[in-house]
Amino acid sequence: MRTKYKAKQESVMNELHKIQEIERYLDGEMTAPEKEAFESLLRRNPDLQREVSAHEAFLSQLRAHGARQSLRARMHALHPQDATANPHPQPVRQPPVVTMTSRRRTWYSVAAAASIALVTSLATMAIMQRSAKNSYTAKYEDVRRVLNNIQRSQNALIRDINNKNAGPVNPGTYGGTCFAISRNGYMVTNYHVIAGADSIYLQNNKGEAFKAVSVFEDVSSDLAVLRVADSSFRSAPLPYTLKKDPSRLGQEVFSMGYPRDEIVFGMGYISAQTGFNGDTLAYQVSIPVNPGNSGAPLLDMNGELIGIITGRQSTSEGIAFAVKSGHLKRLLEELPKEKFNRKDLKQKNQLLGLPRVEQARKLEEFVYMVKVYN
Repeated sequence: MRTKYKAKQESVMNELHKIQEIERYLDGEMTAPEKEAFESLLRRNPDLQREVSAHEAFLSQLRAHGARQSLRARMHALHPQDATANPHPQPVRQPPVVTMTSRRRTWYSVAAAASIALVTSLATMAIMQRSAKNSYTAKYEDVRRVLNNIQRSQNALIRDINNKNAGPVNPGTYGGTCFAISRNGYMVTNYHVIAGADSIYLQNNKGEAFKAVSVFEDVSSDLAVLRVADSSFRSAPLPYTLKKDPSRLGQEVFSMGYPRDEIVFGMGYISAQTGFNGDTLAYQVSIPVNPGNSGAPLLDMNGELIGIITGRQSTSEGIAFAVKSGHLKRLLEELPKEKFNRKDLKQKNQLLGLPRVEQARKLEEFVYMVKVYN
């Protein structure tokens, strides 16, 4: 009995959360990334489209009812003024008395009671929605890093001065993470990391910096493909492969990214098959995520790439979201074949069977910090 009650309670909370997000969308309270993610979900979910339209009509009815009540109040307020303006009003002729039948009086009473009940129900629903909106504000939050407010370490500054391949000394505007998808300098990150960039630099775990350009952007999935500007750039063969099949609930995963000036390892598990607001293109992952992890690779224990970290839920610790590798595969198929070598992600998986420490050591070489200047 308690299990059924808990399930019912969770269902009510999910419904209230969905209504809250619809209201935030209709009221224009979503941030730009939230709005893009919600509209992307709208395009793929006809049921959600119908719910948004119905809710918009419901809010319109409430506003119309409020306007009528306001007009009625203003008209009542005018009557006393009319009475004082005319101290000798003409006697009002009484209309003839009409006797209602019992049946008609009953019908009018029922109609009035139904109208009052309808208005009361609408008002109660509006209050509940507002209350849920204020008390349960689960929001999607991207995890790019603001670099202007970060104090750089003395060692990092010295490394920049001594390194011939160093980028600008200015730390930049925003930061994130990217990872290699080919040997000749193609990388993947989140679109929100490089949006509006004037220039982009990538930095590896050795402190070497490389200028990069964006060659492909997909706003709906929040992914972008970068390319190192130096045409002579070459890396070792990729140690990981792109997983084709969906990953299972509870499967252990790990990630590496740049929430600070050095690479950071994180480990967790897949907690839901869909992302924020039921997005079928993403996983929900229980893994530590901080600003700077946007664009980090998500791998399973066999060393197969299963997703890309995109954001987190702001109201709960350890809840992150990652675009599924299947969508990345479709995106990469749109790149020109003569420039992007798809075989690089089909090489032998070098991480399979290795201890976690060795997997992290091999992966570290192919994960880069992204520095955006705009």
